[in-house]
Amino acid sequence: MLIKDYKGKDTHRTLGLQRGKAAIKRETSSVKPARVFMWIGLCALVVFINYLFLVRLGPLGKKEITIGPILRENAKPDTFEDWFDKGYKKYQEGDPVGAAEAYAKAITLKPEETRSYFNRGIVYMTMGEYDKAIDDYNKVIGLRADYAEAYHNRGWAHFHKGQLDLAIQDCNQALLLNPDMVPVYLTRGMAYKAKGLLDMAKSDFQKSCELGDNGGCQAYGELSKTTHDGS
Repeated sequence: MLIKDYKGKDTHRTLGLQRGKAAIKRETSSVKPARVFMWIGLCALVVFINYLFLVRLGPLGKKEITIGPILRENAKPDTFEDWFDKGYKKYQEGDPVGAAEAYAKAITLKPEETRSYFNRGIVYMTMGEYDKAIDDYNKVIGLRADYAEAYHNRGWAHFHKGQLDLAIQDCNQALLLNPDMVPVYLTRGMAYKAKGLLDMAKSDFQKSCELGDNGGCQAYGELSKTTHDGS
């Protein structure tokens, strides 16, 4: 989305109009009615010009955002960006099959582009196709070995397949690349819990909660209650 900050300019224009109005009020006591009407007309003209200027700035940005996608929607996708955008749109519409097909088209056009594999991996996980998701994240990591999010997502897919050691390994690598990646602590904690390593799971859930993840707070509370009741 294209966002422009015109706050400073608008402030100066507003202050200018206020000074104009103050000047009109000071002169109305000593000038003739014709001069008063001239000032009022001038002030109205300034307001009108400012209105046209501001209206032009606003809708132009919106049109640039909305008209482009409408034109692409009606046209047949043929570029990488067209197919990539279509994949995202299909996913947002709840059509994972269509999204995966669109991302496949994007990949044929730019096989070196990691975004398509990454997003298609998410689509596959939504569909429960964890092996396909893992394959896509293998591709991402092969193209970009420092992609922390790809390691985490692959770890999440391994977790759902019951491959807990592989899930933990991927989470470790993700945290090595980005120690502040909050969701990884929850994922690794879940893998530790599934392996029966409750102290390590509790530590990860606590860290996740401290970093602001509500899911981590909930998992920490539940595990704390379970271990307390069991003791």
